Amino acid sequence: MRAEDRIAMFFDIDGTLIGDDHTIPDSARQAIEEARRLGHLAFINSGRCYSMLRTFESQIEMDGMLAGCGTEIVIDGKRTFYKAVSHETTRRLIEADYKYKAAFVLEGSDSVHYRENPVGLRDVERVRKMTADIGAVSSEPYEGEYEISKFCIQTDENSDIEGIKAEFGEEFDIVYRGHGFYECVPRGFTKGTALLLLLEECNIRPENAYVFGDSSNDLAMFEVCRNAISMKQHDKVLDPYTTYVTDTPENDGIMKAMKHFSII
Repeated sequence: MRAEDRIAMFFDIDGTLIGDDHTIPDSARQAIEEARRLGHLAFINSGRCYSMLRTFESQIEMDGMLAGCGTEIVIDGKRTFYKAVSHETTRRLIEADYKYKAAFVLEGSDSVHYRENPVGLRDVERVRKMTADIGAVSSEPYEGEYEISKFCIQTDENSDIEGIKAEFGEEFDIVYRGHGFYECVPRGFTKGTALLLLLEECNIRPENAYVFGDSSNDLAMFEVCRNAISMKQHDKVLDPYTTYVTDTPENDGIMKAMKHFSII
């Protein structure tokens, strides 16, 4: 296969690459393995930072990962791009949780940072346990010196989200994900910008890119890719950009889509 004929595939994780049982179906694993054997490339494209994606490296072989909503690119185990938040801004974020009565989760390539005694929101404790289970929680003091690329906020009725937007809204896109949860990414960086940068790095034509997703978090990569596959259960915000709707992960959705487009 000529290099310029290679296809690059980009997979969201939750609801796309993995189903309700939080495992990668055998059919998805087999389909990706076959596509890579044919010379095509497969990447995870996730809102999770790289420290939360390393667990997948032992579960499925990929060509790389686009992490942190476009703030980091790793190809063949080597970082080729990283957007770090300034140390001054990180310091302000560390001091913001009690100020605005919200739980901040500061995410970086190496680890995820939680305050030892957070503002007491149960959803944060649940996510913290999940992050700890995969070894991604930092052992450093929350008030220490470290590097991050994005952050998330969990709020409740007592939180001052408008105050947070006023202080950080010019530096970050603050996107509401529902249930009091906000994802905050440096302005100008998305799953879509990382996808385009990787295509350029790998010398792959844009028309040879295929994206797979299910949620509003995937909209940015759907907007820049003409071959956009939505899972059966997906956010309707993806509909205007969806080329093909496939089945659920458990019902061989990844494999069915790849066969539909004759990738395998």
